[in-house]
Amino acid sequence: MVRKQVNISLNDAEFETLNFLALEHNSKRSTVLKSLINHQKLKEPKIMPNQALAINHQLKKMGNNLNQLTKIAHQNGQLEQLDTLQKMRDELSQICQQLK
Repeated sequence: MVRKQVNISLNDAEFETLNFLALEHNSKRSTVLKSLINHQKLKEPKIMPNQALAINHQLKKMGNNLNQLTKIAHQNGQLEQLDTLQKMRDELSQICQQLK
């Protein structure tokens, strides 16, 4: 199937509505338009974008704390703690990726 590209013009209100729908559903504008054309319901996002930003900010703080603990454990030769901290960092990284 050959994909076609379409360019449309929207007034300010229409453009704001499209942007709002895309942001609300954590989707691209093109995905919102395709869903509307195909009479599909837009998927509800798992987390609202503003919540995702707040969660991501907190996770980054936790990551920084883990990095500091890892550095201290490494300097003090506490190898058993290093393993646990590395696993925690990996899990935290996976959670951050899911929010993107």
